[in-house]
Amino acid sequence: MQSCPEYRPGLPEVNDNVSHDHPLKEFVILLSGIIAFLLLAVWSLGLFVDWAAGFISPQMEAVIFSSMQVSGAAIFKQQEDDPRRVELQRLVDELGRCHDVGYPLQVNMAQSQQANAFAFPGGRIIVLEGLLKKVHSENGLVFVLAHEMAHFKNRDHLQGMGRGLVMTALSALLTGAGSDITKLIAPALGVGQAQYSQDRETLADRLALESLHCLYGHVGGASEFFEAMQEEDGEQGGGLGRYFSSHPAAVQRINALHQLAERSGFVVKETASLSTILAPSASHE
Repeated sequence: MQSCPEYRPGLPEVNDNVSHDHPLKEFVILLSGIIAFLLLAVWSLGLFVDWAAGFISPQMEAVIFSSMQVSGAAIFKQQEDDPRRVELQRLVDELGRCHDVGYPLQVNMAQSQQANAFAFPGGRIIVLEGLLKKVHSENGLVFVLAHEMAHFKNRDHLQGMGRGLVMTALSALLTGAGSDITKLIAPALGVGQAQYSQDRETLADRLALESLHCLYGHVGGASEFFEAMQEEDGEQGGGLGRYFSSHPAAVQRINALHQLAERSGFVVKETASLSTILAPSASHE
């Protein structure tokens, strides 16, 4: 009679169900995978948004955004009867003869000390009155207007809005708004979006330079606004901050414009003064 082998319980020498890697290494691998997946998702959806924006006609866009009012907030109080708005509209109409952006554009003034302008969906260019204190020539102002017109031509305003919505929705859907994971991966996603925005700004600068040359026969005043902002902001835009900024640093834009003008054979001549209507001394405070 044979005896049964004695049962001796114990752990196997090798357990494939248990990881032998350091927990920190596993966390890094997992986090890298999540970031890679989200970057791919944002990139793919961004391309889809760019494609879809091409199917929104200027007329359809005007209807969609007609109910959105720029006024209401204190800094965006419109000034329909402001003579400066009429003069700005004249400049935009003249630029339209150099480059047809495909939009019936309307200029609005907004009360703000910030020096800026932006393309608002529906074919509206919003000029913050602080801009008139930073440019000293008509050429410098026209370059800024031409830059905003280029955003309409390239559909940057729709694509930027769509990409922002996609990124916010995707982040909230996968990780929950305000979660710790969202806060951890947001900078990585922000770098990709910032680089995309900077590329679009560079394209708009290039078209604005061509428009300026078309209207005046030279590109004097093209970098005037950026030089004013560089003087005001100093070293802003340097360091790691430039990777998260939606706009290239002023010094980069100035250098890029000078190089493009040289390659294109554009000359620089004396600029024209701002009209008395647009000069800061005539501004409505």
